[in-house]
Amino acid sequence: MAEAQLLTLDQLNLKMGQVIQIHPDPADSDKRYDCVLVGGLPGETVIITSPTSGRFPQLKEGDVIAIRVMSANGVAIFPSVVLFISEEPLYLVFLDFPKSIKFRMIRTASRVDVAMPVLLHNQTQPGKGTLAGKILDISLGGAQIEIEKDGGAKGDIIEIKGKFEVGNIKRITKIMAVIRMKKALPDGKFRCGVEFDERDEEKLLVLFGYIFNAMAVGEAKIIQ
Repeated sequence: MAEAQLLTLDQLNLKMGQVIQIHPDPADSDKRYDCVLVGGLPGETVIITSPTSGRFPQLKEGDVIAIRVMSANGVAIFPSVVLFISEEPLYLVFLDFPKSIKFRMIRTASRVDVAMPVLLHNQTQPGKGTLAGKILDISLGGAQIEIEKDGGAKGDIIEIKGKFEVGNIKRITKIMAVIRMKKALPDGKFRCGVEFDERDEEKLLVLFGYIFNAMAVGEAKIIQ
């Protein structure tokens, strides 16, 4: 991972309705809860609310918390203070506006080991049908996948379908990729290296969120 930088909130290009994470105890990075960004006043306050599903911590005015934001190329963290809590007509938490944000860029070459079941469908050779596989490691650029049968040739476009989990959110998503490497294994299975080739921004957010979450709980490795 790269060295941390200091950014302003505007430089994160956040969108209203975006799911971000809250640390009710900044000293305990393992306790993270999803929240939704719903508004703000530059220089004054950031407004969040609880998600429609999932857990949310009990907060009170004056609490010191931390907010974690995952973007397409890194992770931003900033401390804040709960200024005000409104429960009617909607539960809203008003946070102190951050003056500076610690941002750490994650290199495309950073990867993390996972064991995620997926289904693959070759778009270039549809006759191969849908095959079961497992992602062994994943990065922002691609993944290494073990497949039960021959999934295709180098250069083939494949669709990867899996259940991507980010915090308490689980979403079944289909991601497009290109086979860049293929190796036959002694047990009859195949191992493929794929490069992600997805254009849908919503799907990319889910994918990147899953990768950052995996990196946060696991140990990221650097591909040399």
